[in-house]
Amino acid sequence: MPVIWGFDLSEMSWSAFEHKKMFDPRWHLRRERFIVYQLAMLICLAAECTATYSLTKYEDLQTHVEAANGRGAQLHNNDLIAAECLTIVFCVLVATLFGAEFFFLLFFPQRTYPKWYNGTKKSLAVGITLGVFAAALMSSVIVARNSAFITGVDEATKQGLVEFFYRPPLRYNVYSTNIAYVVLLWIGLFCTAASTVIMFIAAKHDAQCGTEPRLSLSEDERHLKEGRNGATT
Repeated sequence: MPVIWGFDLSEMSWSAFEHKKMFDPRWHLRRERFIVYQLAMLICLAAECTATYSLTKYEDLQTHVEAANGRGAQLHNNDLIAAECLTIVFCVLVATLFGAEFFFLLFFPQRTYPKWYNGTKKSLAVGITLGVFAAALMSSVIVARNSAFITGVDEATKQGLVEFFYRPPLRYNVYSTNIAYVVLLWIGLFCTAASTVIMFIAAKHDAQCGTEPRLSLSEDERHLKEGRNGATT
């Protein structure tokens, strides 16, 4: 198998996904990292997909409202679209960063990375966590307080358009999809923050103690027994 950028691809195998190997307790924080990384990726992915669905619906609503009236009706929902775009971008970055961490930890747990890589990884993790926080805060405020609105036509025409194109509603907090993506985003934020913290702890441990696995309890006992026998002899 080829070696690419120092990664020996012969070390990659489907057996790495076995429960016994994935959650091998000999590796420092291996089990915890896999669990928290997956939670961050999956929950942020769910928030991203829900936000994308909401964004598509509100863009369709805008298209339909503006196409249904020939007298210049315009629907304004840029605030929600901006919040959802921010959500999508940073949730993708969560999946990218911690997905890469998951992959490297799974197949190359003993690899030692240079300082520049660890520093870049930590900086990205902090920046992405702050970005998810900004997306969650912005989304919460906009969904809770704001509403799409129609301009360019009289009140009677507005009412007719609202009644005909009633879903999604103009009021953001009435639409359950918006509530769902905001809730998922906050949960994803906590998981992303936890992933960042555990990444820092694991990187510090690897820098101080190396990436070799710890001896199991049976190996410790065997080594201790051999040491006593040697001393007796």
